[in-house]
Amino acid sequence: MPDGGCVFALAFAERLRPKPKLTVSAWADQHRRLSLKSSAEPGPWRTSRVPYAREIMDELSAESLAEEVIFVASTQVTKTEIGLNFLGYAIAHSPGPALAVLPTIEIGQLWSKQRLTPMIDASPALREKIGPERSRDGSNTVMMKEYPDGVLRIGGANSPPSLSSMPVKYLVCDEVDRYPRDVGANQEGAGEGDPVDLAEARTTSFARRKIYKASSPTIQSLSRIWKDWLRSSQGEYHVPCPHCHELQVLTRENLHYDPARPEETAAFACVHCGALIPESAKPWMHDPANGARWIHRFPDRVKVRGFHLSAWYTVLGLGKSWGALARRWEEVKLDPLRRKTYINTVDGLCFEDPTEKLDWEVVRARAGGFALREIPAGCLALTAGVDVQKRYLAVHVVGWGREMAAWVVDYVEIPGDPTQGEVWEALDEILERPLANRFGASMRILASAVDAGNWQDDVLRYTRPRRQRGIFAIKGVEGHGKTILTTATRPDKNRRGRTSKLSADLWNVATAPAKEWLFHRLQEDARRLAPDQLIRFPDGLPEEYFTQLCAEIWDPHKRKWVKQQSRNEALDTFNYAHAAAHYPGLRLHLMKEADWARLEAVLEPKTRDLFTPGAAPETATPAAVQTSPQPEKPDVPAGPAWLPPTDNWLDR
Repeated sequence: MPDGGCVFALAFAERLRPKPKLTVSAWADQHRRLSLKSSAEPGPWRTSRVPYAREIMDELSAESLAEEVIFVASTQVTKTEIGLNFLGYAIAHSPGPALAVLPTIEIGQLWSKQRLTPMIDASPALREKIGPERSRDGSNTVMMKEYPDGVLRIGGANSPPSLSSMPVKYLVCDEVDRYPRDVGANQEGAGEGDPVDLAEARTTSFARRKIYKASSPTIQSLSRIWKDWLRSSQGEYHVPCPHCHELQVLTRENLHYDPARPEETAAFACVHCGALIPESAKPWMHDPANGARWIHRFPDRVKVRGFHLSAWYTVLGLGKSWGALARRWEEVKLDPLRRKTYINTVDGLCFEDPTEKLDWEVVRARAGGFALREIPAGCLALTAGVDVQKRYLAVHVVGWGREMAAWVVDYVEIPGDPTQGEVWEALDEILERPLANRFGASMRILASAVDAGNWQDDVLRYTRPRRQRGIFAIKGVEGHGKTILTTATRPDKNRRGRTSKLSADLWNVATAPAKEWLFHRLQEDARRLAPDQLIRFPDGLPEEYFTQLCAEIWDPHKRKWVKQQSRNEALDTFNYAHAAAHYPGLRLHLMKEADWARLEAVLEPKTRDLFTPGAAPETATPAAVQTSPQPEKPDVPAGPAWLPPTDNWLDR
């Protein structure tokens, strides 16, 4: 039998023996196994499949001088997998206490179940270090994994307890731009501080700490990951041109394609020789053997290594093609909200926030080209927004065309008490009567949104019998990233407390994205020629209309829109008219070219002589819109007298 003292001495000596030098990428290549549950390519991990990931991982190795690794990236470029490889390396090769922070506790639980646990179960090197889940000693749970000389905890950036009480050597912060600004903040706004700062404070006890932060960026003034990137080494992955072999960074600006056939034509133009590079050349371009490498703007920043990568580098077979991304850009480029998401998640770049105050005089200077209450060519649908004030109703009539180009048709204020019927009768006169366009076609307002924020009972009383005409009540709600017209409720109840079938709908309008959409379009118009502008104004609108339209600015610190003057009805009612364009059965923002073409064929017949008066054709309504039956030949008054005079539109 072996001597007990000898066995102990050998075991003790084994613990003292220095571990062989091993990088995170080498460990992953040797020991990581991808599970069928969590990977499209199950089996051994291969860094050669994603060569740009090697240097990022190796900066997280024990021998690296880096303390922080910052990865600003689009989706689908392995940023989460890099964090998992780092944690696997820490568990199996260089153990110590670790913390993984996800945006919320719920996301942390899903990440543990869907990403972490499958990695552990599929990799023998990890499975032998961590006991089975639901073990009696509780060493392996969804939110905690114990292993020799360490423990991994999973926390949520929305949970103060999960970010405190334990010093850690290794920290992984995934999708940091989705973290709350102040963890545990109450209704008064008081919380425990920035969750990233709280998590990083757990690492100060360790001289050789390692912190990995990864995220797609968001708005520039608020993006945590971008601020970290700016203080980092700022590495970008340079790839060679197959034609001239010169190195370059792939950016959307250098992508060439036919907008009608992006999938078949998308190719990058070399910034050096101009030759087109097909996507099939990606594997060759990514290969370090051909010269591909990270180049850091500040290579001397060895403590904080930063890396930026866009979706244009996505490995063949593991993400969307260049052509698919190009087609997506064509779909979203004119929509500020969707464009923002694209820039964040595809380009991996910050989106410029609308903090710049719009100059109302600059906006007014762009007005003209058509008269007040005139419907120009290209304007194919009308909606209205109504704001209810103590002594008047403010009414905004907006026309819409392809790509949601907008024309302000009219803005009026109807004096009167909203608790009395006379002002609502006057509103009916506006919303019911048709208007003839330049071609003589009769156009009606297809949907109207009426604000019920302060006079809900009166507004519901008005909208309830007019629901079939597309006249509905709304209330503004806070929130970002929402669709402009969100959900509807029916506040009317019968004596039994049940919703009546004849109840009026009360729709929620997300005011923040609506204002963001409008302001970004107005800013975009500053770079466009008049015929191509997206928001167009007639002659005849007074100065105060434009001051009201530009009355608010975005405060990135308060994360809300802030009034710069007391009156902003022009801004609110434009957004209500925009919300009306999203009304079910109408949904102008979802109309395809074929839908607009059919509408145009009825409203703007190409054979009509524009200078010869004639009988107007039938009122045109988008096929998707189900409104009340319209008369075959509505009574269209001569001239613009269908609306009240606007000489005193500011009178209260």
